Amino acid sequence: MWRKFLCILLIISLTLLTGCWSRKELNDLALVMALGIDLDPGGYAVTVQVMNPGEAGNQKGGSSGGVPVVTYQAIGRTVPDALQRMLSMTPRMLYLAHIRVLVIGEALARRGVSDVLDFISRNHELRTDFFLLVAKESRASKILEIITPFEHIPANSLYSSILVSHKKWAATGKVTLQQFITELERGGSNPVMSGVQLNGDRQNGGSVNNVDTISPKTMIEHAGIAVFKKDKLVGWLDEPGSKTVNYVLDEVDSTVSNEHSPGGGLAGFIITRSDSNLDVRLDAQGKPEFTVRLNIEANLTTIQGKLNLNNPASIEDIQRNLEQDYDLSLTQNIREVQQKYGADIFGFGEALHRKYPRLWRTYRENWEDSFRTVKVKVRSKIVIQRIGSIIQPLKQEIEEK
Repeated sequence: MWRKFLCILLIISLTLLTGCWSRKELNDLALVMALGIDLDPGGYAVTVQVMNPGEAGNQKGGSSGGVPVVTYQAIGRTVPDALQRMLSMTPRMLYLAHIRVLVIGEALARRGVSDVLDFISRNHELRTDFFLLVAKESRASKILEIITPFEHIPANSLYSSILVSHKKWAATGKVTLQQFITELERGGSNPVMSGVQLNGDRQNGGSVNNVDTISPKTMIEHAGIAVFKKDKLVGWLDEPGSKTVNYVLDEVDSTVSNEHSPGGGLAGFIITRSDSNLDVRLDAQGKPEFTVRLNIEANLTTIQGKLNLNNPASIEDIQRNLEQDYDLSLTQNIREVQQKYGADIFGFGEALHRKYPRLWRTYRENWEDSFRTVKVKVRSKIVIQRIGSIIQPLKQEIEEK
């Protein structure tokens, strides 16, 4: 009797369980690793970089000698329209959940990216941990057609290089979709993106032969930081300017620096820690003034010339020279952004809003104009922690013998 009851209960329970109604079989999907969007007379030219599973497991392209990825391109009035038109070429359904990078052509970035990002942020299938890039002086489709060394999938190479360069070089922007949209919607700040560009023979970069030689014919390299005013690209920052942005935003983990040593020649350093703080004060007329305070720790890496490191005053002189150089160069780079672009990519307006919310109401509508003329000072405190495993420069020791 109990067995019969349990069987009936089990059957009833099975009817109440939901099935895998939304399942997706891997064999039916084309994994999109990178998405590129360009401006086109017909709307948008959308390029997808799809992993070729039969070839992705081998750096040389697998047993058939094919490439590890395939790119498809279609044109539509909107981005989803282009993606749907792409289904006439792809043998599988496009799956966007594994995108590592989104590359935007410079022409589109200068016109405005809000319409494009509306679809990207609205699509529930997409995650928000991929990086945003601008193709400097190029189309996004050209970037996604290049085969890269080390990583089998070019999209993974772009993703990894952003992580490494941002952490160790500090001249690129590690910007995700959520970060960009947050800065875009928040008053008192403007967003940035990292830039990429092609270097070398662009014609043969899409072949596996590009990585068959010691020196690849075509390389993808980072191109500084793209400055946006609201959703439109307005200009580019070179290496010093890009590093200044990351210093102010407290995004520097490690980088290198050089300074003329008191004894002549050049002294090289590696920055091991950097903390920044943004302070806002009102002057006698009630106008805001900003001070960027940097606390930096560095290690001495090389000395080209003569310098007596046995004398503590020599280290103090180097630290003082470094602080003066940082104060001057960062102030100049900030002033250049103020005067040339008028885009508050440093978040000064947001700092003013937090500290003086009532005063911010008078600046909010015309902050871009006010940002061009506000006073900004940089005050650095640099401490050299280590000088290496030797004391005196080798050149000095050789000449003294």
